[in-house]
Amino acid sequence: MDPITLIAGATAAYNGLKSAIAAGKEIQELAQDLGSLWTAVGQLTQLAATPPKKGLFSNPADIERQAMERYAAKAKAFKMQEEIKNLFISIYGINAYESVQREVIEIRKEVDRAHREEERLAAERMAEIKDAAGLFAIVMGLIGAIAIVGILLMIKLNH
Repeated sequence: MDPITLIAGATAAYNGLKSAIAAGKEIQELAQDLGSLWTAVGQLTQLAATPPKKGLFSNPADIERQAMERYAAKAKAFKMQEEIKNLFISIYGINAYESVQREVIEIRKEVDRAHREEERLAAERMAEIKDAAGLFAIVMGLIGAIAIVGILLMIKLNH
């Protein structure tokens, strides 16, 4: 995604969070907007870390503009994230914020473990398929060899 789209999503989440926190909503009700904001910040951080795409006819001004857009979007997203963090802490306390952060880390670890397990199972299935295909090829080769020997024997016996 481009930085303008990402910052628009982050801004929407930020505005929703500010309104919800100001209205005294419970932490559970903020989860979706918090997740959206942190996801957008993460995506902007990744985007800012990747070098701009250089096209065949791109000029230095386009590349600089693209880099500036990325930087500005990332800076704005971090500022919004920091403001929400401070607002969140002022209402719910540092312990609640740290608890949410620990939970985010645990969920990410769980998702990462699940992805690794899925990849391991997929690799095992692929190995099983390769083994079965190899066994099938050997069996078909043996059947073909037996058929050829049988045909040669029949020809020899008929002459």
